Amino acid sequence: MPKVLIADDSLSVRKVAERLLTAAGFDVSLAANGEEALAGFSTTRPDIVIADVIMPDKSGFEVCAHVRSHATLSTTPVLLISGVVDDEITRQAVECRADGVIKKPFHGSSLQDRVYALLASRQEQPAPAGAESMTPVESPKTPETPKLVETSTPVEAVGAPSGPKVFRITEDQLEKVREAATWARDMETRLSEEEKRAADLEEQNKAFRETAMLAAARVRELENRLAEEQKRSAELLQRVAEMEHAAACAQKLAEIFAEIGRLGPKAGGP
Repeated sequence: MPKVLIADDSLSVRKVAERLLTAAGFDVSLAANGEEALAGFSTTRPDIVIADVIMPDKSGFEVCAHVRSHATLSTTPVLLISGVVDDEITRQAVECRADGVIKKPFHGSSLQDRVYALLASRQEQPAPAGAESMTPVESPKTPETPKLVETSTPVEAVGAPSGPKVFRITEDQLEKVREAATWARDMETRLSEEEKRAADLEEQNKAFRETAMLAAARVRELENRLAEEQKRSAELLQRVAEMEHAAACAQKLAEIFAEIGRLGPKAGGP
């Protein structure tokens, strides 16, 4: 089966592309960045390279330029992927002689259709010395001859070679592509729902933090008021104790004066 190398620094993009192309009958290998992609060329020769335009080390443009500069890889189709496809991206794709640019996230069967089209349009050429020849899509081995469908999807590519080599795909493989496309749409829907749920949770968390901050401020205010009341109560208790002491002293003096009053006339008699 045809070998596809996917180079993208996004794990989710790699996994979605791998699922789509594996279901379509391709042998898929993954690279987390441009350097890994270049290192992989030393051990295997893919039939098509898919590379993200923006990666932290080697860009997809640099990966494409590397492919075009090596005799054993120069005829390998290179499909670039990008979140934005504008005039500048297209210009750089032309300069590095890429076979096309496709926008991500992938919708429906767009990725599978483009890969099939690039393989179908690849010009038959003698393989360079020491290079593996491109293997067409394998048909399932069944007792009955499966119905074959020719793919004629045009390639929106830059500098695509002429003299297309037509690949044939079976109805089973087309069904796998349709299933993969359905799965991709479901994943996009679920991702959108998860993003909305995450946004809602973030809003709730923000509201909770604000409420917690207000509650903490209220608690601090109450603690300050309680401390003031405790201080005031302590002062009142001190004053009461002082007043009780003064009253006791006054009572004692009153008793002394009363005793003196009783003893006074007797002390002054004949």
